[in-house]
Amino acid sequence: MDFKLIIILGVIFITFTRIVSFAKIYTRKIIKENLENNPKLITYSHDQHIRRLNRFRESNYKGIIYYLGPKGGLFFYSKNGVRIYL
Repeated sequence: MDFKLIIILGVIFITFTRIVSFAKIYTRKIIKENLENNPKLITYSHDQHIRRLNRFRESNYKGIIYYLGPKGGLFFYSKNGVRIYL
């Protein structure tokens, strides 16, 4: 009787851990897709920042929203509303 209970609990534990790991992987995938497709969300990845600039012409990188100008210049707005070109 005890042996069957141990086997059943082991199967339940293994199944639960696999479900939890799948949920973590799925959640990370959803977060990455949201960061890639929404330039208003803060990213800390420079590569992702460059991809979003090329795609949307704006990107929030480390809390600062950078814009790609019509002639290709990269800028952000200061606290006073002045464009700061890089």
